[in-house]
Amino acid sequence: MVAYSGLGCLPIALLGALVTIWFRIVDAGGGDWATACLAAVPIALVLGLVNFVAAVSLNRASAPDQLPGGDDTMWTSRHRTGGTPLQCFSPHFLAAAGLFGAGWTLQWVHWLVAVAEYGALTAVYYAVPDFRRRPAKAVAVAERGTFARARGWAFRDRLPALAGRWKPAPLQQLPTTPAEVLNSPPPAGLRDHFAVMSGTRGGVRFTIADAFEPEPFAPFRAWQQRHVTVCAVHLDTVFPSVRVALRGRGGRRARYTLEVETLRPDFAEALVTKETIEAMLAAETKEWSIQGRDVLTVLRDQPADTQDGGTGDQSADYDLDAVRAIERLTALIARLPTDLAPWANDAALPGLPLKD
Repeated sequence: MVAYSGLGCLPIALLGALVTIWFRIVDAGGGDWATACLAAVPIALVLGLVNFVAAVSLNRASAPDQLPGGDDTMWTSRHRTGGTPLQCFSPHFLAAAGLFGAGWTLQWVHWLVAVAEYGALTAVYYAVPDFRRRPAKAVAVAERGTFARARGWAFRDRLPALAGRWKPAPLQQLPTTPAEVLNSPPPAGLRDHFAVMSGTRGGVRFTIADAFEPEPFAPFRAWQQRHVTVCAVHLDTVFPSVRVALRGRGGRRARYTLEVETLRPDFAEALVTKETIEAMLAAETKEWSIQGRDVLTVLRDQPADTQDGGTGDQSADYDLDAVRAIERLTALIARLPTDLAPWANDAALPGLPLKD
């Protein structure tokens, strides 16, 4: 039922070996499960390291034109178990080590205390990266709040409801069978939306929000997240979801590869025309999507501290960059095909733009 790709079965084999070793130690020790749990902790960490080293060797690829910041490698999903790439099993080994460690303490404490210990370790794993991101969030909230109020635009420090509205992950059908559930890749999502600003520019309503996005196929998704800015303009009608991207480099002999993701190919065929591609190039918008009645693009080159990234004595103005992205989206949608009415509907999507 579970589909394998390449050596994606390696972590399953390693986790199976870990359980087998634990039972062997228990049997050799005459049923001393506490000692077996203690011995299993370093074994789980070593097997996790083996899995991670294998992933580094097998699931890394060069992609200099797809990652911000000049990185020339990225994680891939070539070797996977179901929809989970090899490297994404690394937290499973950490969880197993923590579970065995909590089990070892059962010889002295009540089992509820051991469960609480394991829960505390899990909470720390997710809470620490959030705590580390707070300074960057505070800077972004303060700067964008000042920027919005100076222009009379609505502003909110946080807006968690956006997590269910914008999806940066590739579009895919919801799994409906047990096999599809087991083999579906974990969806990527924007998290912890903050510094949300709404207004009107050039007669078009827009919303700009910051969030954190897990790096694609990252081993430790809670820790490996990047600061992004979502720039969205709001339409009067709802359209099917579609993502359009041009991959490649510009220059005198510019060559691009067109990527289109949608569950409605008929709509994509009507939307993505030669004129649309020319409008993307003219507006310098290489990737954008329609989600409901929002046309949006994601700026992924935001620094950890928004004071970084400027030139000389001038700090980079990322809020102004986001407004310019809104202007480019406005120019793009003005040149989209006008015969899209068959795919439009008036479904209500409340919440944006923000009200003063």
